[in-house]
Amino acid sequence: MKKKVLIVEDDQLLAYLMEQYVINCDCEVIGSVDNGEDAISFVKQNIPDFILMDIRIEGSIDGVETAILVNEIIKTKIIFISGNNDEKTYARALQTNMLAFLVKPIKQIELSKLLA
Repeated sequence: MKKKVLIVEDDQLLAYLMEQYVINCDCEVIGSVDNGEDAISFVKQNIPDFILMDIRIEGSIDGVETAILVNEIIKTKIIFISGNNDEKTYARALQTNMLAFLVKPIKQIELSKLLA
């Protein structure tokens, strides 16, 4: 059975690229949203094995806050993908029990190792 992946990314081009990477890793993209509110609604009805989560996303809550709220609903593996690699952002992400923190631009090989 293919692993199910939710993509949370507000840049359409990057979301498409991540989708292609996921497909090339023999996983299934079960959803793609651009904000935290939609991500939370999505996981209430669908259970992804992984969430690829950007930190700066549309809406009133960022990716870290979204991950914290998602973890209250389901326990899933969250991979942060962000252009921000400063210590403060990384420290906030660590509070979410994340699987990994990748800095943009990501490489398919990095992602495939995590999704394996």
